[in-house]
Amino acid sequence: MFDLSLFDKAEPPQLEPIMPSQITDWIADHKEKLAVATSDKKKKVFSIHKLFFVNASYLSSDLILKTFAEAGIDASQSCLGLETDEDLLEKSTQALRQAQILYQALLEDAQNGTSQGVIVEKKNPLFNPEDKDSLEYTFDEFHPFTPYTTKPGLRFQTVKGYNQTLDQFFSTIESTKYALRIESQKQHAEKRLNNARSERDKQIQSLLTQQEVNEKRGNTIMYHAQLVEECKEYVQAMINKQVDWTDIENIIKFDAAKDKGRAGYFRLPLNLLESRVKLALPDPDSIPDESEKAASELESSGLDSDSSSDSDSDTEASDSDSDSGSDSDAESVESFELQKVKKQSGLKSKQQKIPTITVDIDLTLSSFANARLYFDTKKIAVSKQTKVEKSSGMALRNAEKKIQKDLARNLKSENDALRSIRPKYWFEKYYWFVTSDNYLCLAGRDDNQVDMIYYRHFSDNGYFVSSDMEGSLDVFILNPYPGEDVSPTTLFQAGIFAMLTSAAWNGKVSSSAWWLKGDEVTKKEFDNSLLGPGRLNFKGKKNFMPPAQLVMGFALYWLGDEETTAKYTASRTDRQSEHGLKIEINNKKKDLENITIQKPKDNIEREPAPKLEAEPGSVSETRPSSPNAEAPTLNATKPANLSKSVRGKKGKMKKIIEKYADQDEEEKRLRMEALGTLKQVHELERKKIEESERQAELERTKYDAAKRGAQREQKAEERELQKYLEGYEDEEEVTYLEMLDSLIAKPGKSDKIATAVPVFAPWSALSKFKYKTKIQPGMAKKGKSVTESLNYFSNRKVDLLRDDVDVDWPEEHDIIKSLKSNDLIGVVSVNKLKLVLPGGNASDGKGKKGAKKGKK
Repeated sequence: MFDLSLFDKAEPPQLEPIMPSQITDWIADHKEKLAVATSDKKKKVFSIHKLFFVNASYLSSDLILKTFAEAGIDASQSCLGLETDEDLLEKSTQALRQAQILYQALLEDAQNGTSQGVIVEKKNPLFNPEDKDSLEYTFDEFHPFTPYTTKPGLRFQTVKGYNQTLDQFFSTIESTKYALRIESQKQHAEKRLNNARSERDKQIQSLLTQQEVNEKRGNTIMYHAQLVEECKEYVQAMINKQVDWTDIENIIKFDAAKDKGRAGYFRLPLNLLESRVKLALPDPDSIPDESEKAASELESSGLDSDSSSDSDSDTEASDSDSDSGSDSDAESVESFELQKVKKQSGLKSKQQKIPTITVDIDLTLSSFANARLYFDTKKIAVSKQTKVEKSSGMALRNAEKKIQKDLARNLKSENDALRSIRPKYWFEKYYWFVTSDNYLCLAGRDDNQVDMIYYRHFSDNGYFVSSDMEGSLDVFILNPYPGEDVSPTTLFQAGIFAMLTSAAWNGKVSSSAWWLKGDEVTKKEFDNSLLGPGRLNFKGKKNFMPPAQLVMGFALYWLGDEETTAKYTASRTDRQSEHGLKIEINNKKKDLENITIQKPKDNIEREPAPKLEAEPGSVSETRPSSPNAEAPTLNATKPANLSKSVRGKKGKMKKIIEKYADQDEEEKRLRMEALGTLKQVHELERKKIEESERQAELERTKYDAAKRGAQREQKAEERELQKYLEGYEDEEEVTYLEMLDSLIAKPGKSDKIATAVPVFAPWSALSKFKYKTKIQPGMAKKGKSVTESLNYFSNRKVDLLRDDVDVDWPEEHDIIKSLKSNDLIGVVSVNKLKLVLPGGNASDGKGKKGAKKGKK
């Protein structure tokens, strides 16, 4: 499917110009489809744009829209209009031909290598000019041409080469989304802070308003103290006469309509149940002074004189025109009354312009006592304001801290989403650690990895360490110095590492490991055949080491940059030259020089399926797996459980045997059939046969799966051996010493670190490490222990000035906080453990016991 033909450059196809007759045929086909459409799912009439896009699918939708917009045609109108409008049909044909020309030009540009791309950028709604990291425009889409659009705020960026356009778009879009999420988080945090501040300001402003209103009402009551007393007496008089409360409200309404007494100051309904009424008192600040009163009195007197003069003139007119009819007299009187009412209403409107303040008056208290209530309420509001300002200030600071903490957590999650993944070294797929003498030790996680290490990395210069405890690891010590023996410390540390997965760890037993040289370990059987996956043969005598206490440690290496790695590499080569050490890294083994691949004998032998025989009228017999076991049969004269002597049943069983001693099989079958138990016996035997068949099929399935797994492992081992025989070498795997140079146990002042690499090693091998925790056998889970270790590392004291190399530095804590425990637990080769932190704190997965209860 995918071959070199993908890279063949073919000539761009030549397109035939579209004719109007083709468009009419497209419309006719579309109308036929509309006619046969069912009533349940009616099809919509295509627009001109969709009609052309469906029938000329090699033209993109944006290209069609672009040419139609340049031709001044609305492509969203119905395609059926092309049948009746010849001018529209001709314009649409020309626009479609223009789209074909542009399409052909794009293909030719791509063929000649002169194509260009256009990236459409849209305005960022979250753009903040004050923030230098804020993006004004973000990538939206890309095209091989400048598209037609009606959206405002778009910007077009031309890129040379369409492939480069795609590279730039997709390489930038993720970082752009990341930047927008960061900006959105910041704005959301700022919005929360502003909401908290505005809520505090609203609460304080509400208390200030209450103080102002209560003070105003108290002053108003004091200013109109006499008026308030008169209003109280007005209502109290009716209450003393035991007038109904509803009638009191009606009387107040009636008197207020006639402007009688003090009824106009009341606001209904009255709250006589609590002896309280509402009064609308004039605002003291809006009452006119003496000069304004005098001017208003003069104006009112002028109006009265005008009315009197008008009345006099009307009287004279009536006297002179005494002969006029009664109708004219009535009209003049009516007009006079209307003018009088209008003038009075004008005076009332001027008097009602004074604003009023509504107050609650307690009929049982005096005017000044009612005013004091409002002043007391103001004092309460003042004290509340003081408390609110104090408490809200503290709450605001706490809210700011919480918002900043949430922002930091969200930003950290965003950073984790975009953080680069560290490429793992080749030895990290195995169990590994570096000894205190700088030897790399490897152990396979399964049989295939054991063979992989043996064929690819192990040589006759290395050492093999293991233990006789069941489940022990096979540890390979890589020795790059030919002719040089490794130190006893290295062998001892490798022995501890080998016993981690054995019963010695869970049983907290001190056991002994042993070691062999590399040329004493082989994959050959004694008959010169190849051993199976994960199996090794030992030719030399095992060298046992002293019993070791299993104490491990979880630590962090720091990965240096290229400059730092080069510095440590130069230091290592200088030490090697000083001691006269020569490096030789290979996987050559003399024992495998002349070996040929031979398929070993299959170790899995198929077990014969049990034979199941059944005869009509009899019960089948299953051959037992053990010769001492006997299967119960129907014609047995002695029960299977007769060996168990039950008290009181021995005599009963003896009588039963004597009673049915002369009974043959036919008589027994007839009796069982008469009793109705024969059918049950047959059903029971049928179920036994089915169960036996099911078990046999299950055994066959297990055998086939095991055989296929063994074949896969055998093929993998053959591939590894074939690679070894062909001299396969991986450059990255060969230069592992430079990789170890990049792993720094304790960074120096001039070292630049990029990230952290976890390691699980014997405690004695971690003496030079800056970040480490002790691990012993226990019952805690490794995921929880790794998380607690990271928390311990991130909460230690920090040297902000980076003066002391033994104290934590800020960049180290930043890297530790970015680590995930799920990415680190793979290096831990044990499942149950006990984490021991400095200071005597230990975590073994057990809850603390509660205090002992006293005796009742």
